[in-house]
Amino acid sequence: MARLRALPVFADGPLRAREPELKVRRARKRPRRLGFAVPSQFRLSVTAYPGVRAGDVLETLLHELTHLHVGRAAEAHGWHGPTFKRTLARAMDEAYGIVGLRPRSTVHGAYAEAIECARLAVGEPLQMQI
Repeated sequence: MARLRALPVFADGPLRAREPELKVRRARKRPRRLGFAVPSQFRLSVTAYPGVRAGDVLETLLHELTHLHVGRAAEAHGWHGPTFKRTLARAMDEAYGIVGLRPRSTVHGAYAEAIECARLAVGEPLQMQI
């Protein structure tokens, strides 16, 4: 999380100055929500479950950090609107070198697949131990 907080995309926001509270929840199976952020309390949560891939965790963590940085934007779809999507895309580029991906929705998964492909290309293990 410290490395992600230091990304240039977050330089002018609260993540640079302060570390959010991070809670890792455990589940017996894949949950509907892989994570969430509470900007008003400056905290976030990521869920570990059997079979979770590193890409899933890395995507979720960066997604939730982006929520803490952006908050609820004053635009349509304030939580996942254009500002959030633009900021997340820039963060994915800076963190993992993922460029040009246009997910159909903000549901977790599209970036996780790209992270997994990138990890496979450099020979990193595909499964995390939980």
